[in-house]
Amino acid sequence: MARLREPLRLVIFDLDGTLTKVDSTWQYVHEKLGTWQAGKLSADDYWAGRINYLRWAELDSYMWRGVKLARLRSIVNSIPYVDGARETIAELRRRGKFSGIVSAGISLLCDKVRKELGMDFAVANDLHVFRGEMTGGVTVNVSLEEKPLVMKRVVERLGLSLGECAVVGDNSFDLPSEAGLRIAFNPKDPKVTKECDVVVRGTDIRGILPHIM
Repeated sequence: MARLREPLRLVIFDLDGTLTKVDSTWQYVHEKLGTWQAGKLSADDYWAGRINYLRWAELDSYMWRGVKLARLRSIVNSIPYVDGARETIAELRRRGKFSGIVSAGISLLCDKVRKELGMDFAVANDLHVFRGEMTGGVTVNVSLEEKPLVMKRVVERLGLSLGECAVVGDNSFDLPSEAGLRIAFNPKDPKVTKECDVVVRGTDIRGILPHIM
């Protein structure tokens, strides 16, 4: 484990696949709405470098135009937490540490998780709604590539530095090198294990707590 240069005051979590059991909220919603066949094409275009993240999000959100907000909310509300999520955030709060989410997913889920778990902030991407229906528009606040930059901006607004933060996620985008402690929780890519300070595997996220405390 890397030596910590500053006391940890804040823990920043990824959402999809870290605090929840679904690896991609975007894909989950596509599958529930029956749009995944087209959604997979845009996902393939992004990962092949043919489109950028903004265009990918725009294509995805446009497929959901006209969908009732209530239906979308019902879908994201069905996404389960990983084991120990509530207890982990409660323990961090009890120990006087801040917690938050920075996610390239959907704010509808991100905000729900923040409120239910009692976290301090959440930043994700906003789907546009008008008169209770999805317009097909989106505001991208967090792209995968710029996720570390968003984290830096968030902690600076809180008067902190990334060196005072632990970051928890399953992807290299979730674990900026400037963070005081980088925890890979069930990492999807073997190279992530080389970039992080700690690897925690298993179904229960409470396994991260001994490393933070």
